[in-house]
Amino acid sequence: MEHTAHVRGSDAFVEAGARGRLAWVGSFFGLATTYLALRGEPAPLVLTQAAFVLVSVGASWRSVRRGSAGVDAFALWAALACAFVGIGTTGGLASPLVLAIVPLHATIDAASGARKLGVFAHVVVASLLVIMALLPALDWVRTIPEPLHHAQAGQPSVDYAVLAFATVVFVVTKQFLIARGMHRAYEAVAHELSARRHELFEEAEARTRSLEGIAARLAHEVKNPLAAIKGLSRHLEKSAADPKTAERLVIVAQEADRLAAIVDGFLSFSRGLDDLHVAPLKPYDLARELMLLLDTRAAELGVTIEVSGPVDLVLDADGRKIRQAMLNLCLNAVQASPAGATVTLEVARVDGDAVAFRVIDRGSGMSPEVLDRIKKPYFTTRDGGSGLGVAVARGIVEQHGGTLTHESRAGVGTIATMKLPLAHGGTNTLALPRPSTLPQRRW
Repeated sequence: MEHTAHVRGSDAFVEAGARGRLAWVGSFFGLATTYLALRGEPAPLVLTQAAFVLVSVGASWRSVRRGSAGVDAFALWAALACAFVGIGTTGGLASPLVLAIVPLHATIDAASGARKLGVFAHVVVASLLVIMALLPALDWVRTIPEPLHHAQAGQPSVDYAVLAFATVVFVVTKQFLIARGMHRAYEAVAHELSARRHELFEEAEARTRSLEGIAARLAHEVKNPLAAIKGLSRHLEKSAADPKTAERLVIVAQEADRLAAIVDGFLSFSRGLDDLHVAPLKPYDLARELMLLLDTRAAELGVTIEVSGPVDLVLDADGRKIRQAMLNLCLNAVQASPAGATVTLEVARVDGDAVAFRVIDRGSGMSPEVLDRIKKPYFTTRDGGSGLGVAVARGIVEQHGGTLTHESRAGVGTIATMKLPLAHGGTNTLALPRPSTLPQRRW
């Protein structure tokens, strides 16, 4: 709505300027007629020109005072008639006034909302110019009437030069005013749009902060009952006499864990990227911690986790956030791996001043289409997934000045690589080769 209002405002400015140009075209031809009358132009030509000038000026200024939408069609045709009568009675295409058609022609495009009127006006202008070009071929038509040429020599007179110069000044001045007016109008519109965009950004930021608060409160309120459900389920499972009941209680506890993980994912995504608390961090130690944390869950799925790489690499990073990003990637790898497979958490130095943390699985892999879509939030290929793990990890890595990339081939597996800058003064450890746990397979 706001953008439409700005566009309509600019259109109104253009139309108002067009009405003013029509008035000034008639006024210019009125001054030219007055000059020719004083210099001795024949009375019939003066009267003809004066009649069309009066009609044009009257129609144009009437349109300006009314300020109606668009340009009055009668004012447009009156100005065209005035211009072509003035040009035709002073020599046609050889007239010193012929350039005055330029600002009038520029007015036709902004003449009105009626597109057909503008096209028809262009056709009329072109036709009249062709007719004027053919008129000198007729013996009874004089190319340049008195007083615009010397009767004996047949050369343009001082009056011709004066009118030609005045026409050039008029055209250049009007074109400059047109360009300046349009520049100011569109500059004002641009400033207004910029201010409105800034307001929208502020509104969006305020709305986002409000949603973050709601998400945090909602997560808190949901996680407490889930924790209670899980605890009670575990307690009842231990005392259950019926094996089927115990099995069902285990499922209840697992579903509570799954719901809590989904809530955590949405909460992490809604919070955005808060300030980093940077401290020295050893990625190998973090990888070992994650291996121990996920070992039980991976064992339930029949998956093995291993860690490789130098132990003395050091990062300057927010350990809590990097741990969250790595955990998201490791969980994806474990869940994508078939029973009996191994997930490798590899740490390596790359490019001389960066550390690569690779999570390698031997699952079914992803097609190029899926690989491209996992970059977007809420896309998931796993039942019950939130689709936020990769998005959250990517945001954390990029906040640290790093990159997150995925390599995957269907039937081979996936490598998720977090590349982060080393700490200043970090240990110079040689980069490890590509993981040796994938022999006989080329990426």
